[in-house]
Amino acid sequence: MNLPNEAGSARPDAADLGERRAPRQLSDLQKTITMAQIAKAAGVSQGAISSLLNDRDYGIRVSEKTRERVFKVCREMGYIPNDLRAVVRMYPELGDFCLMLSSTIEGGLFDPFVHRLVAAAMRAVPDAAHPISLAYYDEAEDYSVPNSLPHPIRVGTYSKFLIHGVPSPSLLDALFRRGLPVVSLGYDAPLPGLTSILPDYTQAAALAIEHLVQLGHQHLGIISGAFGSTHPKIQELNHGVSVACEKLGLPIEGQHIVYGDLSEQAGRAALEEFLARKPTPTAIFAMSDRAALGALSLAQAHGLKVPEDLSIIGCSDDFAGATALPALTTIHLPAEEIAAQGIREIDRLVNVGVADAPRKETIPVRLITRASTGPVSKLQKV
Repeated sequence: MNLPNEAGSARPDAADLGERRAPRQLSDLQKTITMAQIAKAAGVSQGAISSLLNDRDYGIRVSEKTRERVFKVCREMGYIPNDLRAVVRMYPELGDFCLMLSSTIEGGLFDPFVHRLVAAAMRAVPDAAHPISLAYYDEAEDYSVPNSLPHPIRVGTYSKFLIHGVPSPSLLDALFRRGLPVVSLGYDAPLPGLTSILPDYTQAAALAIEHLVQLGHQHLGIISGAFGSTHPKIQELNHGVSVACEKLGLPIEGQHIVYGDLSEQAGRAALEEFLARKPTPTAIFAMSDRAALGALSLAQAHGLKVPEDLSIIGCSDDFAGATALPALTTIHLPAEEIAAQGIREIDRLVNVGVADAPRKETIPVRLITRASTGPVSKLQKV
């Protein structure tokens, strides 16, 4: 990136500069500001100014406090660089939105929850002139090397980043070093500077168990994630099952928990295991709608009536569940609310700055009662 050594130009419209400058300073935009003036006002060398504006080392180490001081001086003096990337670094409210998806999410954009999340984020972007872009990141990649960073970070015109997937510490570090905020959608990671917005997974599992018990079911089958999974979502859902069962005095035996990848095939395989065990569950809670629909289809293939012979409840509220026969009872995970809140939060953070402590916001879930669950029958009770 080549920036002028003296005056900046190519000024954006003053009305676009957001709330980072008071109105009395907007008139200064027509001034010719030199790097020497900025360096003197900020108390740093011109080399440090160049390093910051170009986002390059140049052998000059610049602390976070110095970076904030320099950019504050630039904004107060009304300095507008010629290069759009430098403008975005100085005025991050003018940058574009980017939603980065983990490459480990099976199906990517075809995953129903991801599709809902992305569609809602696109709708929530407040300025049609700055639409949201999508990119992938690798959870296991070391992003400490600048050339390895995803394209939207390297290009330099994006300043509002949301991620969906297990957060990568090295990726977050690269963004935080640039003073850019990050919001995690659907995943919690207690990392400094990160804001996480996610469904209340513990509440989701508890609502499912309570619904089945209220219908009279005592023999429950649980279709969980992979055995020993450290995935935060699976851990919280399992915790919700334990909390609800303890509250209701309902023992869940190990043989009535089947582990898998929560795909439709995993749901079918889980039901085969349940049918081979005694007592056979009268109701099943699957931790994804896909697994629930797999169990439902196999139950019907075995001649079982749902919900007369077997009640099934999922977790997500994907479109396919509403169109199944019978329609799937499920827990609504609020992808739309999470995405909209994420867009609002990232817009707020670019104005107030990145907080040092991690922040977590949990969005309530709700039960969607449809036709796949019903009261336990007298025969099932016996």
